Amino acid sequence: ESRGGPFSVAILDLDHFKQINDTYSHAVGDDVLRQVASLLRQVAEPIGRSGRHGGEEFVVYVDADRETAARLCERLRLAIASHDWSALAPGMRVTTSIGVTELRPEDDYRTVLARADSHLYEAKDAGRNRVIADC
Repeated sequence: ESRGGPFSVAILDLDHFKQINDTYSHAVGDDVLRQVASLLRQVAEPIGRSGRHGGEEFVVYVDADRETAARLCERLRLAIASHDWSALAPGMRVTTSIGVTELRPEDDYRTVLARADSHLYEAKDAGRNRVIADC
């Protein structure tokens, strides 16, 4: 529950993460996950909190409306895409697809996450490495 103002939820999924594990090793994949978590903390605070949602997915809770949350997620997407991953594996690129939604009065945890997840799949279907938010 938000503190009375707008509240948004984003789900991030690392694009083609299985390829990172298969090409570079699961140890490198684990390092990627740790570095992404660090980037999320750096970019999302103070208006957002982030955590691992499972596998290569992360969730970000943002104390803001969907437009502000979408701008924050675009900064997250750019931070991940432009990060220097060469220390882990020369030539490796990491990108993310992100779905963003704003909490609605009728929402519960499941419905808001399902809508963010639906936007995430729209982002993947549209070519990955992008943010899709509520219209």
